[in-house]
Amino acid sequence: MIAKGAPETDARLVDLSRPPRAAIDARGAAPWRVVGGIPLAVRLVRSLELEGFREIRVLCDRPLETADLGSRRPDVRATPILLSAEEPAAGLLADLAGGDRLLVVDGALLADRRLLRALASLGTPARVAPPEDETRTLLAVVSARSAAAFATEPTPCDALALLEVANVSTDAPEMRGPMPILYRAVRSDAEATHADDELVRGTQKHVMDAPARWIDPFFENAIVRRLAPTRITPNQITIGATLLGFVAAGFLFRQHYGVALVLMYLVGWLDGCDGKLARLRLHYSSLGAGESYFDFAYENAWWIALGAGLAEAGHAEAFAWTAALVGGNLLDEIVYTISQAKLGISIDLLSPADGAFRLVAGRRNVYAAMLLVAVLLGSPSGGLKAMGAWAVVTGVVHGLRLVAALRAPQREGLHA
Repeated sequence: MIAKGAPETDARLVDLSRPPRAAIDARGAAPWRVVGGIPLAVRLVRSLELEGFREIRVLCDRPLETADLGSRRPDVRATPILLSAEEPAAGLLADLAGGDRLLVVDGALLADRRLLRALASLGTPARVAPPEDETRTLLAVVSARSAAAFATEPTPCDALALLEVANVSTDAPEMRGPMPILYRAVRSDAEATHADDELVRGTQKHVMDAPARWIDPFFENAIVRRLAPTRITPNQITIGATLLGFVAAGFLFRQHYGVALVLMYLVGWLDGCDGKLARLRLHYSSLGAGESYFDFAYENAWWIALGAGLAEAGHAEAFAWTAALVGGNLLDEIVYTISQAKLGISIDLLSPADGAFRLVAGRRNVYAAMLLVAVLLGSPSGGLKAMGAWAVVTGVVHGLRLVAALRAPQREGLHA
């Protein structure tokens, strides 16, 4: 990452072993406008702490408690500092910078975490060019002597080096592909609505199965928009979806397929919503990190209940096809785990062909669609057979791709 301009050369300012301290100028009403379910200033606090910042000062023109700043990490010192809106902040920022660097950001800014990361990693005072319709510098890393350059108009061209947003990588491993860099000031209701839309769209991961790509987002995003300003947490959605998942298993066993399928689709949408809501609010937790274990439990409960119910109804072969379905899924999970551990990448990202196969590969959404078609055709047992066969095919295909990738990592370009 290269910043243009003439950066300061004071070696005392460069300590790349840790990020600089941070300050958010949250004076006025705009920084406390709710966007994506949380105030902009809170979003910045959470973004900074997720990027490793442990000392965050928030300049505010009204009394605030530490809890109002929304920090979610106990090892982060997020502290409000009272400063009237009329008082220049340069002197305070210089004091906060001391002999080190200080990342300073306007509280009304929607600033992508990757942009914050790139700026902090430069190791020298620098600024990001203001977003559209803004003339002042709203995001910079300053020293004590260059603190006055923040939010001044116009910014002295020789005070800080310039980091171009276009030079920041759009790669987002968590999202399984490139994502646009979000960088805009939000000072009106119209801008807030536009920012809401961008943030919700930005929670959608790349490389999905066909239902998750073309059907589920319509329902998931509608639910997320409703839940964003409420107190409902991603963990509560995870727990609720898990409970509904096991209820659906009961209906599958009793062969009440209509109710079961409605619940299965609802569970699928809620399962997408908890992750999206967590990414939208930057509200992560250890429970969310282990969500896949809950998914694995109730999904396999579905297939076992489906097979047991069909076997009780006289379909003797149901147990064999259930074993194929569960075994194929287990093989697939093992392949994904090894791929992530050995290659540092999901099996779906090895090549465009692997991403295309993911569209139809055996997964919950695809199996639910297959079961829906089978029920509509009046043959749930036929649906189980098709699901079991496709699970085995999926596991074998992914297993072969993993073996090939492990044997030829350079050819696959995994370390690029």
